[in-house]
Amino acid sequence: MHILIAEDQEMARFILAAQLRNWGHTVIEMENGRDALTYLLSHPEEVDIIITDWDMPFMNGIEFASKARELTESSRYIYIILLTAKGEAEDLVQGFRQGMVDDYIVKPFNEMQLQLRVQVANRLVRSERTLRDYTSNLEYLVRQQTQAIRETQEEIVARLFNALEWRDHETAQHVSRIGTMSARMGFLLGWEQGRIDRIRAAAPLHDIGKIGISDSVLLKNSSLNPDEYKQIQQHAIIGAQILSGSRDATIQMAERIARCHHEHWDGSGYPGGLKGDEIPLEAQIVSIADVYDAMQYDRVYRKALPEEEVLAHLKRQSGRKFAPPLVELFVERLEDIKAELSQIENSAAVAPARIYA
Repeated sequence: MHILIAEDQEMARFILAAQLRNWGHTVIEMENGRDALTYLLSHPEEVDIIITDWDMPFMNGIEFASKARELTESSRYIYIILLTAKGEAEDLVQGFRQGMVDDYIVKPFNEMQLQLRVQVANRLVRSERTLRDYTSNLEYLVRQQTQAIRETQEEIVARLFNALEWRDHETAQHVSRIGTMSARMGFLLGWEQGRIDRIRAAAPLHDIGKIGISDSVLLKNSSLNPDEYKQIQQHAIIGAQILSGSRDATIQMAERIARCHHEHWDGSGYPGGLKGDEIPLEAQIVSIADVYDAMQYDRVYRKALPEEEVLAHLKRQSGRKFAPPLVELFVERLEDIKAELSQIENSAAVAPARIYA
């Protein structure tokens, strides 16, 4: 063990250091708490045990022990023994409470007492550091596993994007923007990061059910007749069925979005005629982002509309198709949302494409 001694009495320090060295320990000697703390700050990995006197000039043992504990609390565990002539119960309590020490030796003490205390310190230092290493390794493994799960989710989404792109290149671009806008809305609503990440991954799958719709309907460049409109409505049910049965929280959210993103705030939507807060919040968010984005880009059946017309439409449909508080938030923070879109698009333009074999 490497033992740091802080003792202002030269003879006491000499005897203490000599005994410790005889037992095979490496000893660093300091005359006061200030110098001992300076050494600890510059050599934090070289100290295993601290033995400090209580009454010293410049910085007493209680203050030194407290600062040493704060310095090493989240890194390398050090065992601290307070050495003092104060043996009353209240002194002992003060030493443990204020100095945050591990042990307390009252002067005068005999050689065997010191040796046993140091042996205990040795065992505890090794055990504590082993536990901290284990905990650190466990946290690392958890982070690795979490990252692996996230990458798997990204791959699933990417593969489904590829499926959409085979049908309609515009759709694949559209769903990517929906994910970005929906995640930003989640952030503006104060969601925790995990939920934001889930909607970013889940929102792009809102139209996955269009895979089950025939090209003659999906790519028709004129208005749909009633039968065709009923067919296109089925994409919400088809999408939910494709995504159903998963135990993964992201895919479960994607299922709710796919099923409910055409439900209307006033109950006039499809497929379930849900009303108000019966509609999952994530689906309410995606419905606004979906309409905003779709109306601003050319489609086979119509040309893109100016942004002011799109925003006017959203406001007119507030309380009808869309939740009024969400429309208000979307319009109010639109510049933030557009900045997020621009940042993502710029990053994608310079980053190498991810390839999924």
